[in-house]
Amino acid sequence: MTNVDADIAIVGAGAAGATLAATLAEFTNKRIVLLERGGYFTHEFFDQRELDMSLLYADRGSRTTVEGAIPVQSGECVGGGTTINYALCFDPRQDVWNEWKRDVGLNGFSFERAANDYGVLGLNMASSLAEVRRRINVHSPLDDEINGNNHALAAGCKALGIPTKRHELSMIDCIGCGYCAQGCAYDRKLSTMVTYARDAQRRNVQLIHHCDVESIQFAQRGATRAPTGLAATVRPTMSGSEKNSVAPGPLALAVKLVIVCAGAIASPALLQRSRMPDPDQVIGRGLVLHPILPIAGIFDSALSNYRGITEAVYSDHYAASHGLYFESLFRHPAATAASLPGIGIDQFAIMSRYDKLAGCAAMLVDSSDPRNRVIWDDARGAPTIIYRLSGQDKGRLRFGAQRGVEIMLAAGAKEAVLCTEEPLGSLPSARFSTRQDAALCERLEFRPCETTLLSSQCQSTMKMGEDPKRCAVNSRGESYASRNVIVCDASVFPTSCGASPMLAVMTLARYQGKRIANELARYGM
Repeated sequence: MTNVDADIAIVGAGAAGATLAATLAEFTNKRIVLLERGGYFTHEFFDQRELDMSLLYADRGSRTTVEGAIPVQSGECVGGGTTINYALCFDPRQDVWNEWKRDVGLNGFSFERAANDYGVLGLNMASSLAEVRRRINVHSPLDDEINGNNHALAAGCKALGIPTKRHELSMIDCIGCGYCAQGCAYDRKLSTMVTYARDAQRRNVQLIHHCDVESIQFAQRGATRAPTGLAATVRPTMSGSEKNSVAPGPLALAVKLVIVCAGAIASPALLQRSRMPDPDQVIGRGLVLHPILPIAGIFDSALSNYRGITEAVYSDHYAASHGLYFESLFRHPAATAASLPGIGIDQFAIMSRYDKLAGCAAMLVDSSDPRNRVIWDDARGAPTIIYRLSGQDKGRLRFGAQRGVEIMLAAGAKEAVLCTEEPLGSLPSARFSTRQDAALCERLEFRPCETTLLSSQCQSTMKMGEDPKRCAVNSRGESYASRNVIVCDASVFPTSCGASPMLAVMTLARYQGKRIANELARYGM
C-alpha cells in the first residue's frame, strides 16, 4: 500500500485535468496530485500504427453504446483526447453560455475582459480563453497545408453554394504526416500532454498514471458530507510509457479537495461507484455524443487523402438551422474498412481504390435527452452507455446524409458512399451516382448497427447550474451532494457546447483553476 497526502487531487489528465493542474500550481503553493488511468506516452512511442496506438483510447477504442451501435471514443492517456484528436479549436460560444444562464441559472463565466467574476480580479472567460489560445498556439492552417481531401469538401460545397471556413488548430510547424489520431510523433500538435501536463510537473505537481481510481472516500460530519481521500490501484507501467512516480499496487490518497476531470463517461461513473447521493437521478443523465455520419466519395484519380492536416476545412452553414457541421474526415485503412458498408468482394472493391477515396462527415449537435445516460455497472466493472437518437435528431441527420452525398458528387466523385446497410428504396446499396438518388437518404431510420455513426465529443452528464433538481453541480462545478467535490470537464455543460468542445473545456478549466486559487478558504485551505 502506497500512501500519499495532498491538498488537491485531480482525476483525469486530459484537456480539463492537465490545464487545471497547471493553473492551480501556477497560482497556489498547494500539494497537487494529478491522476490518470492511462499511460504516459510521449512522441518517441507513437509508431503510427492503428493497432498499436489503440492503447491511447479508453478500452483500446472498443467502448460503444449498449447495443454496440456507436463507438464512443475517448483518450485514455496523459493528454486524454487532446493526444489523439485532430486539434480542432472552436472558441466557447457566448450565445450558448447565455442560453445556459437563462435555462439553468448559470452564473459567472462573463465574456467581457473587464469582468471580475466572483470578485476575483481579471477572472472572466475572455481572459482565460486568450491565455489558453496563446499557450497552445491556436491558428488557421496555411494554403499549402490543405490536402486533397479537404479540397474535395471545399470544392463540393462551393459548387452547391455552401460557404466553408478553415478550422483553427492547436499545432506548430505541422509536417503533415496525417497520423493525429495515433498521437503526434513529432510533438507538433500541442496537446495538453506536451503543454499543460508538463507545465504542471515543472511546478511540482505529482503525476500518477496507470491509476484506477476506484472511489472517493467520504466522511459525514453532522449534515455535511466531505471527501477524506481516494481509493485507487496503480497498475504496472506498460512498455513504452514514462516511469511512474509511485510503485504498482494499492494507493490511498488523503486529500482535502477532489476535482473530477475524467470526461463525460468516466466522471459520472466514478461518482456513481462512490455512492454519491443522487435523489433526483441527475448524475449521468442527458448524454450528448455529437454523432458523426461519415460519407465517402470515390474519385477517378488519386488524391492526398490522409497526408497533410486531417481536418482543415469545414462548413457551419447549417449549424443554426439544422445543428449540423460538415467537416473533412478521412481515416486510416482499418478504421475506414470498419466504417464502410458491404462485406467480402463488395467492400474490397471500395477499399482497393483507397488512394482515390475522399471523405466528409455530417456532425450533429444533438439534443440532451435524459433517457440518454451513463450508468456504472458493478457486475461488469464498466460504464453502460445508453443512447438513442430522438426523432427530431434523426430528421436533421437525414438532411445531413443527403447534403453530404450531394457535396461528394458535386466535388467530382463518380460515386458517393453512405456508410449504411439499411435499404434505400430502389438503390441496391448505399452507393449514389446522381444527385437525384441522394433524396433516398430520407428513408434512413438509423437502425442500431446498420448505419455507421461515430462519436468522440461526449458531454452533458454532470450538468452545472443553479437548479439542484436538474443539475449535478452548481456554477462553480461544486457537487450538490458533497462539499469539496468539484467536477470540471465536458460533462458539466448543461447541453452541447455547440461545436467541437476541446477549447471550451480548456477555457473552462483555466477559468475554474484561477477561481479556485482565489477561493481556497471556501474549501478549508
